[in-house]
Amino acid sequence: MSNLLTMIDVISSDPDVIAAMLFIWSVILGITIALFISFYHRKVVGSFFRALVKAEAFDADSAVTLDQINQGDNDGVVYKLESSHIYRDIVTIINPDGTEANKQEKTVITEETKFYIPEEQIARIRSQWGESNENLLVLVGGVVGIIILGILLTVVAVSGIASL
Repeated sequence: MSNLLTMIDVISSDPDVIAAMLFIWSVILGITIALFISFYHRKVVGSFFRALVKAEAFDADSAVTLDQINQGDNDGVVYKLESSHIYRDIVTIINPDGTEANKQEKTVITEETKFYIPEEQIARIRSQWGESNENLLVLVGGVVGIIILGILLTVVAVSGIASL
């Protein structure tokens, strides 16, 4: 117990330790935020691309709507497809009038809009978003692991600076 009190005293009184703690926990926070963003993309956006692959929508004849692949309520992917040309480069969007949407211009997606993945993008989708849904336990394990790492780095840093 006295070692813990000594560490708390060192943390609260030494400006070098305070600076080290701010740095360590800023990095930990950044990595944790990156884990959440990565999980979101694999879960929300990835579910759309995995559903297209599962429906075998690989050309204009097999193009499907969001409702046909149970993605009608996936507002995150609708927003990404409407505003981000990065995702429109991966998937081809067929407007309700039967024409292909311009990949460089903002697109409005309706219930009649259809989507398909060109053959040359299938390997990219499988490598980027995988074949199955993201597991929540992976996210929880990553966050717990990074917090444990932060605690260990804090103890090591405080012990090292306190012994100087």
